[in-house]
Amino acid sequence: MYILAINCGSSSIKGKLYPIPSQPTQPLRDCASLSVSNIASHGERIKVKVNWTEGGKGLEEEGEDGGNVEYSSLVPMLLGKLTTSGSVNKADIHYVVHRIVHGGTHEKGLVITKDHTEGLDEMDKLSEFAPLHNHHAVLAVRSCLEALPDHTSFLAFDTLFHQTIPPETYTYALPPAHKPIQMPIRKYGFHGLSYASIVRSLAGHLRKREEEINIVVAHLGSGASACCIKGGKSIDTSMGLSPLEGLIGGTRSGTIDPTAIFHMFEDPGADGGLEGIQVTKAELVFNKQSGLLALAGTTNFGLLLSRLSNPSDPEHGQAALAYSIYLDRLMGYVSQYLFKLLSTLPLSSIDGIVFSGGIGERASPLRKDVLSRFSWLGAEVDEGKNESKEIEEGVKEITKQGSGLKGWVVETDEEGWCAQLAREEFGF
Repeated sequence: MYILAINCGSSSIKGKLYPIPSQPTQPLRDCASLSVSNIASHGERIKVKVNWTEGGKGLEEEGEDGGNVEYSSLVPMLLGKLTTSGSVNKADIHYVVHRIVHGGTHEKGLVITKDHTEGLDEMDKLSEFAPLHNHHAVLAVRSCLEALPDHTSFLAFDTLFHQTIPPETYTYALPPAHKPIQMPIRKYGFHGLSYASIVRSLAGHLRKREEEINIVVAHLGSGASACCIKGGKSIDTSMGLSPLEGLIGGTRSGTIDPTAIFHMFEDPGADGGLEGIQVTKAELVFNKQSGLLALAGTTNFGLLLSRLSNPSDPEHGQAALAYSIYLDRLMGYVSQYLFKLLSTLPLSSIDGIVFSGGIGERASPLRKDVLSRFSWLGAEVDEGKNESKEIEEGVKEITKQGSGLKGWVVETDEEGWCAQLAREEFGF
């Protein structure tokens, strides 16, 4: 028996397969990872990968043009590649757990079966608050129900980890809505599955209980957010009602004056033309055409750093400005959250600043620039550790021994945490 964890985005799908242990005390360990990339990318072929830790043969293939592929066909295709490249049959996959970005006010995940799909309609309605994620995830759930009719699905929400944020932090200064809405207009926060996995990993590394962990986390990838974690629980985060609020992302604007869009377009409320879901032109611009793409002409942070380090590069000036803006916004949230912890805790009780996500785990110059700005709190970057790509068991300290404020790189494991939540739900 196996559990499959699937993480669906608008441009990629990631997943991991876990054998269900014979004893409840045994840890979950994945036996295969799988992915599809270049989804919706016109002119680029989708890339499909399946990697087995043992007992199967690796697979790496290219498919049709990413701009022409039907999203609902991708998960069944990926399941087919998984089962033909290894010894697992579709009937062996008893559970599939899906990362769902927006769960609204839900305080626990939802169980979905072929005969009970009521929750999917609600999740699709919440797509207006997470237009790049929820709709695609719902398509994936429905396609799984068709491809694996006897399995049970579990929806794990990114918003669950942030249910501990207090009312004074999540409440917006807005009047009542003038139309029916799916849920209260307030801060919900995202990347919660990532933050939960980071707390677990760091607690294990430090040999502490999770409720003893006090950290500020910068989850920096194509989507970027920060989180203030006290006693292992979220007390504030940068993303809000939708993933748009907060930090600059690859194509997201982050927090800006909301009137800006009205000065840029004559009809920002018009339909944005996103296939399969109703999204306004304003939402499309803020979510898909802004961020690093607008500032630097690229969403590739590694390329931005390369241009930054080469003054003769014709894009150097643009890259330098984009980097400075990115760092400025990041410092605004990291410093704010650090002081939230320092207002009630001594510095010695704070476990440090954590960097995660594709950018956080790879961009050593950015980590150094952030930590060096806290040298007055005793932060001392260890150049060798910060530059090293080696990381044991997913956790690496990047500050010197005795540093007054510690810095960490922690690899996130959203799929692993999804599988853990499903394990707790179903009791295996």
